[in-house]
Amino acid sequence: MKILKAATCFSIAAAIAALTAASASAQEARPWLCRDKPVFSYNHAMEYQVTALPGRQWRMFFMQYSPDAAHDGFDIVDTRPVSSGGAPVSGNLATGQYFAVALYREGGHWICPDYTHDDRNSRLGEVSNLCYGDDGPPCLVKLRVMPVQHAAPPGAPAQ
Repeated sequence: MKILKAATCFSIAAAIAALTAASASAQEARPWLCRDKPVFSYNHAMEYQVTALPGRQWRMFFMQYSPDAAHDGFDIVDTRPVSSGGAPVSGNLATGQYFAVALYREGGHWICPDYTHDDRNSRLGEVSNLCYGDDGPPCLVKLRVMPVQHAAPPGAPAQ
């Protein structure tokens, strides 16, 4: 009888643990599943700026290419919440090849946007200028990637 009672308690505990793990993983963002997003690369350090229109909770993910990475050759190297109040989020990226995606939260899940477009203007020196949206414009999230602008040495004229 004690063995049956112990087995029942163990079964209940295992079921609770499985349900808890399933609900936690449902809320985990998986940006590598957004397969149709553009890749950008540059042979020098880069800086980025991300802005979002009000209305959704967004998170920006940067994944860098590495042949030994677990997720189809990409490791998450940076992730940032994006303010829906219009305040830009900025950061730096090392030299390399990147896959960047903005995911939004809907209910308890992170969703890949259906629309991504690169409006890069190489004349302006842009490495990438990505737009993320629902089924097309308008851009709900904008990501602009530029080469790092080095400050002029003391005494040198600013460019």
